[in-house]
Amino acid sequence: MKAAFLVTCLLASAGASAAGLSVSDAWQAAMRHDPQFESAQAQWEAGKTHTAQGRALWLPSIAAQGSAGRADQQSETSGAAFSAPGFGSTNGVDFRTSVNNGTSRQWAFVAEQPLYDPGRMADFTAQKNASAVADAQFQQAQQDLLLRTARAYFAVLTARGQLVALRQLHAAAEQARAAAQGRYESGDIPATDMREAQARADAIGVQELDAQTAVTLSEAAFADLTGLDPVALKDLPDSEPTDLPAPDNLDVWTQRALAGSPLLAMQRLAVSTASAQVDRFGLLGAPKLSLVAKYGRESLQGNGDFGAADITGRQASIALQASIPLFTGGMRSAQRHEAKALEHKAGADLEAADQSVRQQARAAWFGLTTAAARVKALQRLHGSTQDRLGATRLGVEIGDRTALELLNAQADYLLSGTDFQKAQSEWLLADLQLAAVAGALTEADLVRIDRHLVERSQESK
Repeated sequence: MKAAFLVTCLLASAGASAAGLSVSDAWQAAMRHDPQFESAQAQWEAGKTHTAQGRALWLPSIAAQGSAGRADQQSETSGAAFSAPGFGSTNGVDFRTSVNNGTSRQWAFVAEQPLYDPGRMADFTAQKNASAVADAQFQQAQQDLLLRTARAYFAVLTARGQLVALRQLHAAAEQARAAAQGRYESGDIPATDMREAQARADAIGVQELDAQTAVTLSEAAFADLTGLDPVALKDLPDSEPTDLPAPDNLDVWTQRALAGSPLLAMQRLAVSTASAQVDRFGLLGAPKLSLVAKYGRESLQGNGDFGAADITGRQASIALQASIPLFTGGMRSAQRHEAKALEHKAGADLEAADQSVRQQARAAWFGLTTAAARVKALQRLHGSTQDRLGATRLGVEIGDRTALELLNAQADYLLSGTDFQKAQSEWLLADLQLAAVAGALTEADLVRIDRHLVERSQESK
């Protein structure tokens, strides 16, 4: 079974590599590979058991008791009335029994059904809330992994785009340096122009080295997260995304965030748990009432002062058992004061979480709208730099522009292209971030982003 699963995973990975690795493919791999998410899953599995633990608090408990050992017993009864067939009856009879270092045995079954116990009710609420908190924490872990996967994916694309642009620019700078060297040797330009071309080529070479390091680190981070080779990642297109829906207004997204935020859900549960603890130590929380049934037997056998003795008893009972603390040395009042303070703290924390979620929703909404505007502006800038490059290249041909001016125009065109692609990544990530703030980020959002990606070109490989 395990081997079949591994074969299926390998075939799926091979198919994804052949068609290009999408963001949703990376997310599926990250769920299987990321130790942080594996820890969150284990924590969730542990948290789900609190539901059963809470339910068990109100179910009957049954215990078996038993003991065996050595014991002494001395008993005296005086003034008893005695009667037996053939012996008549008499009063003032004394009975004496004793066992010295005898064998003691005892066993019993005890069943208890709680009927009224505010302490158990507080514990039940805490257990139920702990299970709900585990669900909210796991939801938050899923949202976090979705975002981390997308960020790692686009970090690779951004770093690669920067490296490709710098490689092309470095090649152009080397050509400009060689041309400047030839013109300097022929006496057409002064040494300062030649040195400037050489310095520019060297500076771009350093930037290319830094870009190569950034690619290596981003690819390593992606591989660590997903366990996949990033060589087959898709790429961003030269056009802006067109299928992303425009976000609703800020008030709508704020209300969605307040309703769906895992952080707020956990804090509301914390308030509920704290309130239950206050009830535990109130006046109505002191009495406890249970139904208790017991069946057992005990015996003591051995020799005593009056010869061999065998004392045996059997017990079977069912009763209502009540417990009311009368004096605890101020413990309950101190515990209630502590519970009230913790309830107040939980309420303040809920208000702080509410403010935090509102701020996050506001920041994510403005981040998305600003990112969309940046994409459009940078697309226009990239087109303008392309027009400028064409005009500068024509100027060089007719002698109105220098090779260094052409290199500057090429740099502006190539780097504006990488800025445009980076802005696309930021737009796509901002869309995911806004959904995550509302607790609504799912794999479907990654699939929608995948439709915008294209197969990686040979030039960028």
